[in-house]
Amino acid sequence: MKEIIKQLVIDSLKEEASFVVEHPADISKGDYSTNVALVLAKKLKQNPVDFAQSLVVEIQKTLPDTISKVEVAGPGFINFFLSEKFFVESIKEILNNKNEFGKVDGEFTGKKLAIEYTDPNPFKQFHIGHLMTNIIGEALARLAEWNSAEVKRFCYQGDVGRHVALTIWGLRFMETPFPEETDSLSEKVKFLGTAYALGSKKIAETPEKESEVQTINKKVYDRSDAEVNEVYDKGREWSLEHFEEIYKILGTKFDQYFFESMSAPVGVEIVKENTPKIFQESDGAIIFKGEEYGLHTRVFITKEGLPTYEGKELGLAKLKYQSYPFDKGIVITANEQNDYFTVILKALSLIYPEIASKSSHISHGMFRTPEGKMSSRTGKVITGESLLQDMIETSFEKVKDRPLEDSEKKKISEQVAVGAIKYSILKQSIGKDIVFDKEKALSFEGDSGPYLQYAHTRAISVLRKAKEEGIDIDVEAKSGNSENSLSKILYRFPEIIEEAFVLKAPQLVVTYLTELASAFNGYYANNVIIDKANPQESSARLAVVACFATVMKNGLTVLGIPVPEKM
Repeated sequence: MKEIIKQLVIDSLKEEASFVVEHPADISKGDYSTNVALVLAKKLKQNPVDFAQSLVVEIQKTLPDTISKVEVAGPGFINFFLSEKFFVESIKEILNNKNEFGKVDGEFTGKKLAIEYTDPNPFKQFHIGHLMTNIIGEALARLAEWNSAEVKRFCYQGDVGRHVALTIWGLRFMETPFPEETDSLSEKVKFLGTAYALGSKKIAETPEKESEVQTINKKVYDRSDAEVNEVYDKGREWSLEHFEEIYKILGTKFDQYFFESMSAPVGVEIVKENTPKIFQESDGAIIFKGEEYGLHTRVFITKEGLPTYEGKELGLAKLKYQSYPFDKGIVITANEQNDYFTVILKALSLIYPEIASKSSHISHGMFRTPEGKMSSRTGKVITGESLLQDMIETSFEKVKDRPLEDSEKKKISEQVAVGAIKYSILKQSIGKDIVFDKEKALSFEGDSGPYLQYAHTRAISVLRKAKEEGIDIDVEAKSGNSENSLSKILYRFPEIIEEAFVLKAPQLVVTYLTELASAFNGYYANNVIIDKANPQESSARLAVVACFATVMKNGLTVLGIPVPEKM
């Protein structure tokens, strides 16, 4: 409808013009509004209101029956009111398309997108940053799919490198024994995380021992030590299996995994092939002189001949593109890596300009508690897993007295916990820090994931009861659809899906769904939905409720938030 209105204005102007068509903040002021008169009146040296009124006369000559009226408001805005016919048709469209409603056929249709996110490192615990990156990356991947793009989900994991060597070196300081095979994956991974934190602490206290860490590091790369290999293989296996447990809870399934052990040799080859043309030797290491481009100088291969994160990143870029020649590649990390990726993309542009031109980096803010930022190097860290488990346990307390089977309570608790965390992270722009409030996140009263989930289950309950009462949905029945705020929001869903991906702003979907849930709760409070004395009215209102249930379910699905049937 937005494009129809734009074309209607252009046809009435009889010329091209740059203007905006959007939804007024106050729903009573119309369904769409344009600033075209304000834009052109100044250029034509006319009064905006007079120009708007004359333009409205022209627009009304070819007004389609899906628009009931057009009027001038304020200093020269033109407001459009959609007709009852439009709202009846939009309800039909939602109910006919069901789970497909909201999918957009536009500029991203058929485009190949590779989205890399989460990227946890084996031998370290799955921390809050990984949780944030996973939630944001999954939401963007789903938004891309709902914009008809072909999407591949990639995950890149550091299974070699100094952190692995520090973990293995740190084992010698551990007071607890090496885990048994019968221990849980959580216990095994926690043991590795503790060893890493202890190794980091000890090396800071005794920097002269760095050579021991580097010796282990080299042994990990060349697999020259049987004892190191045994510890490494077990730790890697435990970590990767544990990550899969977390992905299952979060609703993420990756298409392909890449590892630093794969990218390292490729990166070394790329750097050496482009030395001294792009890279230079310096004190035995190979560096990229970023200062020549207004950036930081960074080491790509150490004096020991091992690739740094930077060197491995170049190998990864080549491997990803060889695996999937994407039209657009997106990497999502915390904003701590902004400078790092600026250098990587610059070096990549000098070596593989085509890959670099199609690659981008999106960074998110930090997840904070009232105590501040958390670090896995100190061991004083709330892991992503521990946050999930804490939220699941707390949400179970909220539903434990419900008349449900224990298995249902457990499932609902997990769905509510995941919904609460995802909403809290996705409700604001990606680059901002998150200060997490557990009580607000788990609230059923508004501005939370459970609030949206509960609104959906309420609608499902109404539809279930109507079916039991023998009252059917009637999409043809008219019941003042253009008069209620719920109908005036439902049809906007595809617009939101398109805009949210174009702007890489999943918070737009969160805001929309929160407003939608509020409108539904108002509709539910102000109308008798199931009314046997007025079957036509009831059937019409049930159609609106069914539309809400569909759009809310689709919206939650786009965000990766679970959709419970009961709560």
